[in-house]
Amino acid sequence: MDQQQMKAKIQQTFDTVCKGYDCASLRFFNKAAAHLPEVFGFKGDERLLDVAAGTGIPALVCASQLPQGTVTAVDFSAGMLAQAEAKAKAAGLENISFQQMDMTEMQLEEASFDGANCSFGIFFIDDMVATLQHIASKVKPGGAVVTTHFLEGSFEPLSGRFVEQAGRYGIEPPPLGWMRVGTETLNRELYQAAGLSSIECRSFDVGYHFNSADEWWEVIWNAGYRSLLAGLDQAQLARFKLEHLQQIATLDEGNGIQFNIEVLITRGQR
Repeated sequence: MDQQQMKAKIQQTFDTVCKGYDCASLRFFNKAAAHLPEVFGFKGDERLLDVAAGTGIPALVCASQLPQGTVTAVDFSAGMLAQAEAKAKAAGLENISFQQMDMTEMQLEEASFDGANCSFGIFFIDDMVATLQHIASKVKPGGAVVTTHFLEGSFEPLSGRFVEQAGRYGIEPPPLGWMRVGTETLNRELYQAAGLSSIECRSFDVGYHFNSADEWWEVIWNAGYRSLLAGLDQAQLARFKLEHLQQIATLDEGNGIQFNIEVLITRGQR
């Protein structure tokens, strides 16, 4: 599968899951985004670019801290952007604009933003260095470029159990793209290769407990895992779900099922 086909598949996946992307089981996105204003150290009048904006979680958090500033949020999924726009309107935030575009080919003025953010997006692209350079090119010299990525060990052991179950159904999941930036060392190397300086990395535990295995299924069904199940018919899917959730339920030791998520937020300077 070439890069264009991969992009089309990713776009289709996010258009499919967009309406459930803000479910409570995926609240680690909110918990991670809550740290962004502190990492950026906003003064309140910055012009920020938010890349791979999804349903607007980082954009809304940042816009709320920029009373004299603006956020330009871009994503190539129309479905995700529709959710983001509705949320911004409901929150009364008028300092956000949304544009559908490919993060590797953004038709935006060079060196026109005070900072740029990309949460959980760069690892979807084969050439991460070129993508980070492209994002940085939209930022003024001296401006901050910030990314958020999952750290090694995130989603385990739940994700491992899912992969094992998928294998029993003849499904071979592709390598986890986010593992390409799953350590501080890998993120520092990425930033250095992209020509960014003053690199700082901070890790945050954004995990929590599920009350039941059904909450893990919400994660599967409303995120990238769902695309792996597209080839199953309704009977197979029902059986897969039953068997998998029975396994996950055994991880409950009386206080719920631990959902391990740790993220690394990296900041560099153009």
